Amino acid sequence: MAQSTVELRRFPLLDLHGKWAKPVRRLLGKATNNTYADRWLNREYIQAYQSAAIPELTPVAKRVVEDLDQNGCAFATLDEFFGPETLGKLIDVFNQHHDAFKAKDTGKRKGKQVYITTIYRAHTFVPNDFVSDYLGSEQYAALAARYMGMVPRFVGNSFWHTYPGPTEERMASQLWHRDYNDRLLVKVFLYLNDVAEENGPFEYFAGTHGRGPLGRTFNRTGDDGIRVYPDDKEIQEFLKPIPLVKLHEVEPQNRTGSRAPWAGKPSRVLCTGPAGSLIFADTFGLHRGGYVQEGHRNLIMTTFSTNTNVHKPHFDVTPEFAAQLSPFMRTVFGVK
Repeated sequence: MAQSTVELRRFPLLDLHGKWAKPVRRLLGKATNNTYADRWLNREYIQAYQSAAIPELTPVAKRVVEDLDQNGCAFATLDEFFGPETLGKLIDVFNQHHDAFKAKDTGKRKGKQVYITTIYRAHTFVPNDFVSDYLGSEQYAALAARYMGMVPRFVGNSFWHTYPGPTEERMASQLWHRDYNDRLLVKVFLYLNDVAEENGPFEYFAGTHGRGPLGRTFNRTGDDGIRVYPDDKEIQEFLKPIPLVKLHEVEPQNRTGSRAPWAGKPSRVLCTGPAGSLIFADTFGLHRGGYVQEGHRNLIMTTFSTNTNVHKPHFDVTPEFAAQLSPFMRTVFGVK
């Protein structure tokens, strides 16, 4: 029997994009692709941030916020946020979902599915559930709030299995882009296996987040009002003088603050790392997804946006889970 769920607040721009004709959506996209529109459309969540009892950040979460603010990306480990048994439990859950996915897989592939499978995403939050506790982490939501300067909205999660694609050419999300769905985002990527250069590490262009020196570069909306990918040849030319830093070559103590090689200067960061690595990124900033040459990459992604998000949320909340949420987390989840 299906579980009962509570009604969640909708995203206003998402609803408008779904109702309006393409020419009007184009005008809407252009009109809202700026800081002034952001603040007006998010005014309720900015005011809530000023009055809400936001959980106190741990030292590592404070460090993440500072690095996000400066560079648009930050790095940590799962053990710095959760107990040592957490990674193993999440790997077990991931594998269970992967086995269930493979049992129903028809083998037909199109678009991004030729190199990445979303094996689980429509999570239902329930009490006393390990996955609900991880995805609904108050520390993740609180650090997103501190970075954004407003109470964030939870959008959903994805369990991704990435593998070698059919061609040697990158495609879709493997190309450099800004996420289309918002101008201020915090995504949390957790590696569940060791990700070396050949396993398709996430790559981020530090300094291209909205507050960075290159925050306006390659930021354009298309005919349907949605942000479009840059021309690949144009951005590759732009990237030629930009240094590339491989995360595994940087000592952990030098990945934060002024010690980081990418601190305060545009840099490409190739996010290699062992299982349990956490990557926090404002994916309005330029980035590209994993291009696997050998092996695979398993990860869990969690997304926080503002109220101007135009990506359909993919989660549900049961009344029992909603009843145990703090006022801050009720706003994050959009519980009415």
